[in-house]
Amino acid sequence: MNSRPSMFGRIVVVALGGALYAYPLWSAVGNLLNLPAYYVTHFGITTEQAPWFLLVLAVATPAAIFSAATLLTWRRGTGALMLALTAGFAVVSATALSITAFLVDDRLRIVRDFLLNG
Repeated sequence: MNSRPSMFGRIVVVALGGALYAYPLWSAVGNLLNLPAYYVTHFGITTEQAPWFLLVLAVATPAAIFSAATLLTWRRGTGALMLALTAGFAVVSATALSITAFLVDDRLRIVRDFLLNG
């Protein structure tokens, strides 16, 4: 029995993990591209008032955590890699949910200001 972790197993785990991480990344890129224009069109704010920090953070988080989990556990074996990617996906999901809540709160603030101040 070979004690060295199989390359095929690691590649399969990274591919499946990448598929999981793709949705939060895709959603964040969509928000980054569309949300500022939506704010400008519907609420008349400038693009500088858009929550750029949150939008960029939402894009960077899935890529950074996936890369870190893969690089830190690549040599440890398939099980450790799977565990790190799963834990990282939990962090990405929690962060995405928090960022979405902040964006909704920001949107409500913009709507309130728009309705009160015209």
